[in-house]
Amino acid sequence: MSKEKTVASAELVLPLACILVVSTLFTAGLWPFNLFPRNQVAWVPTGKGLQFGEHGVVFSREPVARTGPQRDSGCTLVIRAQPEVVTRGASGTLLVIYTPENPSQFRLMQWRDVLLIRRDYLDADKHWKTTEVDLDHALLTRGPVLFTITSGPDGSVAYRNGVRAASITRMGLSCEDFAGQLVLGDSAVIDNAWRGIILDLAIYDRELTSQEIASKYASWNGKPTDQGPGGEPHLVAQYTFSEGSGRNVHGQPGSAPDLYIPEIFKVPHKKILMWPWEESQDKLELRDIAINIFGFVPFGFVFAAYLSWNRNVHHATIVTILCGAAISLTIEILQEYIPGRDSGMLDVITNTLGTFLGVLLFRWAPMQNLASKLLDFFRSGEPISEN
Repeated sequence: MSKEKTVASAELVLPLACILVVSTLFTAGLWPFNLFPRNQVAWVPTGKGLQFGEHGVVFSREPVARTGPQRDSGCTLVIRAQPEVVTRGASGTLLVIYTPENPSQFRLMQWRDVLLIRRDYLDADKHWKTTEVDLDHALLTRGPVLFTITSGPDGSVAYRNGVRAASITRMGLSCEDFAGQLVLGDSAVIDNAWRGIILDLAIYDRELTSQEIASKYASWNGKPTDQGPGGEPHLVAQYTFSEGSGRNVHGQPGSAPDLYIPEIFKVPHKKILMWPWEESQDKLELRDIAINIFGFVPFGFVFAAYLSWNRNVHHATIVTILCGAAISLTIEILQEYIPGRDSGMLDVITNTLGTFLGVLLFRWAPMQNLASKLLDFFRSGEPISEN
């Protein structure tokens, strides 16, 4: 190969490296490129219940009515579920009760073997706040677990398998939080899928006593039939998940909305470009933050090198950082249309930080010397000097 061709080929190294890095970023950010994924929810073949897979969601199209006319009226929520795993990495949103104005109004979540009880509300200054109570070791086994949340004039209490687990009065929970549309198996605003089986769900417009809660646990645990406590006078909504087929879970009594099982998976109220304080409440892992930062370091490095050495662009550092932010913003906007991905500004911020670190790495004198020697090698074909 002639020297001219060698030099011309060497001049393509950085442009090709930029193309490769940008293609990799878009592939990683938009994978799996599935705009219409199958909703992984199935009826349990050996009995009652709904099995939720990697991406599964069930929701009501109409809201559950308010459980009481006043804030201090009593109410109770009961759910029986069986998580698929409780080991490291197990997490997801089991239940959400939401309104369009407050998509994260009330939710039950799993993190490893911990049950998270969370409530979002507007404070006196009209700022969104989140309160949380954690039930440690509440999901120690893979068997069914019955959780009961009561609220009344004297406060709120959480029960596990018919036994009092914790006082949750400090959450400020009221019966208004049990009124709204239901989402099972995932969040209402982000993809935070929960894996396992949901067996029973009921909401009452009165505060059940500890004796009633223990009795209900004994009944459901000792006699797993399709017959639930239907017909109870204070029952607002109950779902026994005993249909066995079809795309609807029928609510009892008749005024309770049915639950719908869509064929295609989709987060009901997915937000585009959520702010960090919105998305990080339910799905924030240091591992993901680290990946978002260091994933853009190669882009910052090769793009700064290309603009500085091949194009002689003034202010290459600023241009590179702006290009990194633009690429990240484009990926996040496109993720709005991929049900299995979440669109948030936290990723844009961390990706831009990664681009900045990549530029700093390129500006580091020892790294510039090494990169310069590599380019000289491609141009001349001669070995890199150790000096």
